Amino acid sequence: MGGFMYGVMAETDLAAMRKQLGSRENRMRYLVQLAKAAQVPADFRTAEHEVFGCEARVWVQADWQDDQLALTVDSESRVVLGLLMVIRQALQGARRDQVSAYSLDEHFDALGLSEFVTSSRRNGLRNVIAAIQA
Repeated sequence: MGGFMYGVMAETDLAAMRKQLGSRENRMRYLVQLAKAAQVPADFRTAEHEVFGCEARVWVQADWQDDQLALTVDSESRVVLGLLMVIRQALQGARRDQVSAYSLDEHFDALGLSEFVTSSRRNGLRNVIAAIQA
């Protein structure tokens, strides 16, 4: 393990999390639980926050406070929202250099979540990352 970071999470944290999640069914349950736990303002789904190119409609807002990212995400799809929440967990509170260095593919591979990311979802999530990094 090289100790590299995904946002603010170390590789060792991701390996431990992957082991804890275990089976495919448990990983899917985890995504759905993250989606259910998402706290999104009622008026968040506006054109200003929408990111296009995703399989399901997605809304993202990235704010910088004292050079740390504050991220709000939402989607119509529970699985997509769960995936967005995984990204949020990794990047919430990250510095600009950490956000710039974030790799969606490496992060999801490390957690064993890549199987839930179809090619169209991956393209949409890359659009989300591009919007956050912009």
